[in-house]
Amino acid sequence: GVSWKQREALENSDRQVWWIGAGLMTIFAGCWLLVPLYKMYCQALGQGQATATGTFGHKEYSAPPEPGSRAAKRLVTVDFTGTVHDALPWEFTAQQKRVVVGLGETALAFYRAKNKSDRPIIGVSVYHMIPPEAGLYLNKIQCFCFDEQLINPNEEVDLPIFFFIDPLMADDSRFDHIDHITLSYLFFESDSDLPPEYEDYQRAVRSSIAPPTVQAPQALPA
Repeated sequence: GVSWKQREALENSDRQVWWIGAGLMTIFAGCWLLVPLYKMYCQALGQGQATATGTFGHKEYSAPPEPGSRAAKRLVTVDFTGTVHDALPWEFTAQQKRVVVGLGETALAFYRAKNKSDRPIIGVSVYHMIPPEAGLYLNKIQCFCFDEQLINPNEEVDLPIFFFIDPLMADDSRFDHIDHITLSYLFFESDSDLPPEYEDYQRAVRSSIAPPTVQAPQALPA
């Protein structure tokens, strides 16, 4: 028969397997919920807003402050950084290290992503700001964050960010000392499937037969 020590060892082994399984499920659920939770976080800090349709929008543009005012003379330096998850075989870099903008002034910045693998990959990004509360006033009019990006093997794409810093920041005494903001993006691979039409395109065979030549009609005599 089985001794009590052997039974105890088997019970301990079963408990360990259960805890390992529970831990793996927790990790999987955390990854799956990462983007929606991050959207909620950004909404709470003013870094964009969730619309009634479930899409992730951005705040409306605010006009610059009055010329000659204290707010009109204030400049803010915005730094850009980018990283990719270890499991994503992409290069992802900011095309400019920093941009200096005035309050209410619109600015355009670019990141560049390259798929270094031999297969098409869908990636998605999240972002954060330093200091985090800067998201209350740095508003993105156009951004690639949270949008899935399908990049072909060895393809490079430019990803724009069109943004402004709300002039209302000048009226918030908590931001009197802030003249520097860092905007950082992280890309990771999406678990979405490739679109069916893309798979059809991939399966298409390039023809070696040139298309027929069509003669242009001759002009009618005058």
